[in-house]
Amino acid sequence: MAGNSNFILRWEIDNATAKFIAGKTESEVFNEGGFKWIAAYERHQNDNDKGDFILRCDVYHNGPWKCEAEVQCFLIKSCGGKYPYACGIQMFNINDKVIIEFHVNVIPKRFGLEIVDPGIFAAPNDMSNVILKIGEERLHVSKEFLAVHSPVFKTLFFGEFAEKNKEEIEIKDVVYEEFLDLLHLVHFRTTELTDHMVVHILKLADQFQMEHVLKQSEKHLIQSNGFDVVKKLLLADQYRLATLKVLC
Repeated sequence: MAGNSNFILRWEIDNATAKFIAGKTESEVFNEGGFKWIAAYERHQNDNDKGDFILRCDVYHNGPWKCEAEVQCFLIKSCGGKYPYACGIQMFNINDKVIIEFHVNVIPKRFGLEIVDPGIFAAPNDMSNVILKIGEERLHVSKEFLAVHSPVFKTLFFGEFAEKNKEEIEIKDVVYEEFLDLLHLVHFRTTELTDHMVVHILKLADQFQMEHVLKQSEKHLIQSNGFDVVKKLLLADQYRLATLKVLC
């Protein structure tokens, strides 16, 4: 099954006694598998000695998404032993610190179709040979693959520019989450173009001169009921979408 991610989120709760007495606390944000994760503890309303550990998941884009995950929660003792969480936590409170581990197996999906792991570009693979840096994020990609789809990348990677021989190239004036959508769209046929994505995909396709992505976006807009005629005409003029303009 495509798109599986297995990882461990370790939450160290300092000043644990006060936080558990307060009845509610949450962790920092964990960035794993292309998702954002926040762990939390919430005490039961009718039983001050019991509570639940919760793991929340979010994404880096505004598009629709669905996540299926198997999660195991373990309390860690000072000796390093791991014990499945039941109800009591006091025996695991060592020097006012409680350590929780969430063992996560996540299977991302969109619209019921399996898609690739959103974190697939986060680490080197057999095909990648360059790193694209966007802000603080890094994406491992194939020069040759992107060059086939984009004359801009072809010139950047293989033209007479300083970036030609660099292992890491900074890409400016793009939003990481939006560029990730573009990578998924050109790499994987199971990635669906949606109303939430199409505007920033058009912008990026125009920026990187990806004609087939522009055509794909135009086709989506022609079929979509999510945009009124005025918006479609504005996009048609901005990105030179002749067929869309005629059909409006």
